Amino acid sequence: MGLETDIDRRRLPRGTHGLNPADVVHSQRMRMYMGVLEAVAERGYTATTVADIVARANVSRRTFYQQFTGRDDCFSAAFDAAVDLVIDYLDESIRDLPHTDWRGLIHTTLREYLRTLTDNDYCARALHLECLVAGPTVAEQRRRMKTRLAQRMQAAFHIGRTRGDIPADLPPEVFESLIGAIDDRIRDCLQLTGPQALPTLLPHLHAFTLALFGTPDWPARAN
Repeated sequence: MGLETDIDRRRLPRGTHGLNPADVVHSQRMRMYMGVLEAVAERGYTATTVADIVARANVSRRTFYQQFTGRDDCFSAAFDAAVDLVIDYLDESIRDLPHTDWRGLIHTTLREYLRTLTDNDYCARALHLECLVAGPTVAEQRRRMKTRLAQRMQAAFHIGRTRGDIPADLPPEVFESLIGAIDDRIRDCLQLTGPQALPTLLPHLHAFTLALFGTPDWPARAN
């Protein structure tokens, strides 16, 4: 599942078609989100043009400029949509977990984050690669994304600390550093191996997080 769910990329018929205008605008906007994310994933951010986006979205340039000022504006909006998609999946994945199971919260969050990126590789490249060359607006959006993810880890940490499972407090900036380390490993994997290999990062990232929290549980190594 992803942004493409229920998106019909066929061009809407001309003239009176009986569709709600708000639904038409939403459909066009979602198609353009997909168009820019796919184009950027395939061509790279700097090489992507408005022509690439409208071709993939199957909309006119006129429609594009009715909603966005240009490529940068479209990518910025699509970036936030991709972040919201990922956060919604994470929220759903932990909905039925006991709130006291802080280890389960961490493991499930990491597992589902990697799985979602694998299933939506165009989002993975936008959130962890191409955003780095997309300018200051997206750079700030990326910082906000990392803060949201850091807050999730910090919430799980506080549960473990309250239960007495974690031996010492950690300053808030440590959780930002944790997300930075995870981001770095994901970026390396995307560049060197590809999105399908992202789930293989789970054991290390989980063990690294627990070690940082003072409760190490490194997986056994084969001789």
